[in-house]
Amino acid sequence: MNFVKLYELKIFTAEDVQCGDEPFFKAVFKEARRLGLGGGTMVRADAGYGRQVRGNDGRAVPIFFSGSYNLPLIIEIVDTMENLELLYPFLEKNGEKHFLAVIVPLTALYTKYLEGSGVQLGRPSLPVMDKPDV
Repeated sequence: MNFVKLYELKIFTAEDVQCGDEPFFKAVFKEARRLGLGGGTMVRADAGYGRQVRGNDGRAVPIFFSGSYNLPLIIEIVDTMENLELLYPFLEKNGEKHFLAVIVPLTALYTKYLEGSGVQLGRPSLPVMDKPDV
């Protein structure tokens, strides 16, 4: 088995955070695609903590027009550190939006999928390790 060193950009935000005329998470994904980053996922949480910073009491607030709730979101993008750094100017430019961005080091199992996606994106091979880097 082989392993590779990757990093996860994890952004904590909420459904109601806008970037121009679109939700912040969609703007992040649009920019990540434009930059050719490997892939991302948005997870909608059932509950969260820390909303008092934004001026509400921590309960999910109904959005009457859509019938949904303003729930916490987590945006996760995994790639190399060099590629994730390409997204930093976008995040810095939109720093007035409500979000917390963290970088988490990962050790990924080097699979045929990971190898194939690198080829499909036209990227150089990742340095492979024999043991997980923990």
